[in-house]
Amino acid sequence: MIGRNDSALGLFNGDIGIALPGEGGELRVHFQLPDGSIKSVQPSRLPAHETAYAMTVHKSQGSEFDHTALVLPNHFLPVLTRELVYTAITRARQRLSLYAVDKVLVALSAPPRSAAAG
Repeated sequence: MIGRNDSALGLFNGDIGIALPGEGGELRVHFQLPDGSIKSVQPSRLPAHETAYAMTVHKSQGSEFDHTALVLPNHFLPVLTRELVYTAITRARQRLSLYAVDKVLVALSAPPRSAAAG
């Protein structure tokens, strides 16, 4: 996952590529561009980047994926808000796989408590 914009390469913070052998067998990192075409880059030419097998909802903001998997914790946490889950769900263009236990989904669907109700 790209961590810093590089306009000369046309790669930007949050872009995700996959490292695979190119046509000649050399390792290349392939990025799908907004128009559907593929850009292949030598790993040594990449701007700041990190390996990403998965990412947090916060890191995914501004990105969309054909298939998104959302894995929620097994117990409710105060940082797990409806807004956070909404953001995660809206990252999926076509398909969402949701992994959660019932009690967490029930807690998320309960009406929000007001501060005055304490």
